[in-house]
Amino acid sequence: MKTLITLALAIAPFLFAQASPAPPPAAVITTAGAFFALSVPDLAASATWYEQKLGLTRIQQGGRMDRLAGYVVLEGGGLIVELIKHDDAVRPPAKSPELIQGFSKAGALVRDFDRTVATLRARGVEMVMGPYPPRETMRANVVFKDNAGNMIQLFGDYARK
Repeated sequence: MKTLITLALAIAPFLFAQASPAPPPAAVITTAGAFFALSVPDLAASATWYEQKLGLTRIQQGGRMDRLAGYVVLEGGGLIVELIKHDDAVRPPAKSPELIQGFSKAGALVRDFDRTVATLRARGVEMVMGPYPPRETMRANVVFKDNAGNMIQLFGDYARK
């Protein structure tokens, strides 16, 4: 009995120190499936931003592998986002991603465009273009920036004829 009490006292601090964090908010973006990966300057800050603003959940993370300082994969509502932090990564010299050659923004087609935009606004997400209403020849869409300045565009439906 004395051994059980000693063991319980030894592990009690670990049990109580591992209190469950608050559950993440519900996923904001609901899509049939989308994925993008981003190199970010602050892995922890970006992972937290995607959890709080988009309601994604961390499903995988890892530490140092050669020059890769770490990565976090988040998922929710059909969207998967991989964030990486690389020792040699640098910001592009242009002020706007569209002014550099190569990848300039990521995007996804969402199921409930109006609800998604309203929820993003309520969570303080910076909209940089739109939202634009649907037309017969153009989907409803909006572009926002994450905490690291990466641009993400979401698309809704076309206007009904």
